[in-house]
Amino acid sequence: MQARAAGIDNPSPMIGPARLIRAAFEASDMAALAQEILARSPDGVIDAGAAMDLATILLLTHRTDEALQLQTDILQGQRLFSLRSNPDQARVRVLILVTAGDLMANTPIDFLLNDDDFSLTYLFLCPGEDMPRDLPEHDVLITGIAYSSGAEPLLEAVAAAAEGWSLPIVNHPRAVLKTSRHGIADALRGAEGILAPAVALLDRADLSASASRLPEGLDYPVLVRPLDTHAGNDLQKVDRAEDLTHYLDHATAERFYVTQFCDYRGPDGLFRKLRVVLIDGVPFLCHLAIRDHWMIHYLNAGMLEDAEKRTAEATAMATFDAAFAQRHRAAFAEIHRRIGLDYLILDCAESSDGRLLIFEADTGMVVHDMDPVDLFPYKLPQMRRVFSAFQQAVRGRAQTRPA
Repeated sequence: MQARAAGIDNPSPMIGPARLIRAAFEASDMAALAQEILARSPDGVIDAGAAMDLATILLLTHRTDEALQLQTDILQGQRLFSLRSNPDQARVRVLILVTAGDLMANTPIDFLLNDDDFSLTYLFLCPGEDMPRDLPEHDVLITGIAYSSGAEPLLEAVAAAAEGWSLPIVNHPRAVLKTSRHGIADALRGAEGILAPAVALLDRADLSASASRLPEGLDYPVLVRPLDTHAGNDLQKVDRAEDLTHYLDHATAERFYVTQFCDYRGPDGLFRKLRVVLIDGVPFLCHLAIRDHWMIHYLNAGMLEDAEKRTAEATAMATFDAAFAQRHRAAFAEIHRRIGLDYLILDCAESSDGRLLIFEADTGMVVHDMDPVDLFPYKLPQMRRVFSAFQQAVRGRAQTRPA
């Protein structure tokens, strides 16, 4: 397959990640969709945007190595992309800085700005290259590159270049750099009303050597996971030094996060984890997952199968502003002040002593409205509130741009 470049200043249209993620979530035939995209170019040469859509489909079907190679090939000839659905009458031109990678590499902005007011253009940046002096025309720029150790040098370079940009920026790259697991722990250390568990980043040799005596601030039980992993991949609770040795015997990574474990189960023995979005410091609840095990993700919590859990989530959303958000109002404000991001996603809970317990905070997690309405009738109105708040924030930035 050969991709046809549209030119460095001419965006190549694509379906975009959000629509493809939605198709996969709804169990669409992704192979058939890929064939449909390929069939648009009978000569075997497809547009760069269509090729980028194929790379996203490869990611969604767990063919990651092929997807990343295809992205690399595409970006040799084309860096600028747009969404096919963007209307000509859009009033706000949004330029999103992104980079190659998996589905966690960038903020899924097209979920948030799925509105006729906005045209979305994506500029792909690659590590080690000079930052462009002249950016495509836009009203608002969004740093879509999410934190990872691999993206850190690129975010540093974008942050330096941003000092010379005059138009409004949503999520300054300098603030995105604070969202590593250790960066969040450092930024929130000592904040009143917040429990940000201690975190150490160790290579294999140091972790093995410290099994019997963990770094200062850590004590068994701890959580161990490889660097740059999410969704519980290779995450394990380790209760004793010999368990840590056993974990390392089977792990293949070379660098690991070690995090202090906090038992956050409620009086009923269940664990509750919330996904909260801060938009200009204002918290919005996106989901509540409930499980009898500390490792909670929405998809493993049995929310689809358990009507009582869904009722609890609906109640949490209906009362969030007056209850949870009010109890932790000062904590959310302090997180906004210390991290400094306009848009930040928190995975959090309430600790046994009533503090806001932070598991993770970044800009790459998916915030969506894909859950079936028949089972989750309360979620669509809530997610529309989230999207509307973000859209208003972007519109507000556009209105402040220099004439």
